[in-house]
Amino acid sequence: MLPPATPSTDLAQLLALVRAQFFPHATSVRHLSGERDLNFLVKMEAPAQAAPVRYVLKVSDSQENPAALALQNATLEHLAQHAPQLPVQRIHRWQGGAHLLAIPGPDGVCYARMLGYLPGLPLHEAPASAAQRQSIGASLGALDRALAGFDYPLVSNPALLWDIHRTPELQAWLPAIADPQSRAWGELVFGRYVQDVQPLLPTLAQQYLHNDFNPYNLLVHPVDPRQVCGVLDFGDMVHGPRVFDVAVAMSYQGCEAGQPSLGNMVDFAQGYQAANPLSRGELQLLPLLAAVRCAMTLCITEQRALWFPENRVYILRNHAVASAGLRALMEPGLDAAADALLQHLHPAQETKDL
Repeated sequence: MLPPATPSTDLAQLLALVRAQFFPHATSVRHLSGERDLNFLVKMEAPAQAAPVRYVLKVSDSQENPAALALQNATLEHLAQHAPQLPVQRIHRWQGGAHLLAIPGPDGVCYARMLGYLPGLPLHEAPASAAQRQSIGASLGALDRALAGFDYPLVSNPALLWDIHRTPELQAWLPAIADPQSRAWGELVFGRYVQDVQPLLPTLAQQYLHNDFNPYNLLVHPVDPRQVCGVLDFGDMVHGPRVFDVAVAMSYQGCEAGQPSLGNMVDFAQGYQAANPLSRGELQLLPLLAAVRCAMTLCITEQRALWFPENRVYILRNHAVASAGLRALMEPGLDAAADALLQHLHPAQETKDL
């Protein structure tokens, strides 16, 4: 028997909710893809011959921490005020002024949020190029510069595995990696993180991070796919060293037509460096941290695919890219990868040695 429809899942009830709480002339609500949140495209009436007005309705899982949702909302408000040129969604208020609207869900209270809709071509559907990779890097660099001034209380999210800080505990997940070479590389880089990176954490520039700059969260111009025109999904935000954000994004750039490519990673890093220069110490850590993120992607996704085989295709959508990225970094060696970055980039002036 199917569970009863609730305001968090039933399209007719959601449309009625939007009409009552946000815009009385909403015309339709339909499902969009998502991982933890339920996402819906909302269309509004528009004047004749005008493009329809669209929004994205996000309904949280009942287990989501409301403080984490409030952090995402505050982030979008900060960016709207201090970096309005950045192509991120705008957060809208419900009737009465709140950003979060509590509604009944199948397993408890869920929270609904209304965001602006960003048009564009999903990056994973677009042809790749060096100019596009540089644009991805520049977009993250501009975003990180804007977030460096974001002053907000620290929010803990224990359920979020996608945090490089959690590398030591994820060592227990490495046996899930089926490929022996990738598993061995994962063991190596996880060990080096504990040995070489953890002692340096207090010395690294810290801020809030997007933490999920992957091809499914980026939009490019349909006419000119070299240019990023949208950044989506702040649901994996963490506070930590900014170089972690660069490593996460770079881990998705090491693949060219299914083959490993360190040069593609260098393209991305050049774009970031032009917008928000990293220090020499950060650049030296970057290949190791990107390899750690690749190994995280492999062990988390392979383990979850075993647990949830019915959702295997969605879970493993970034697996091949992470596998190629890990190979691109490990086959030449992490020191050689760091040398390649330093040969092509100009480090920022360091305030103190790492």
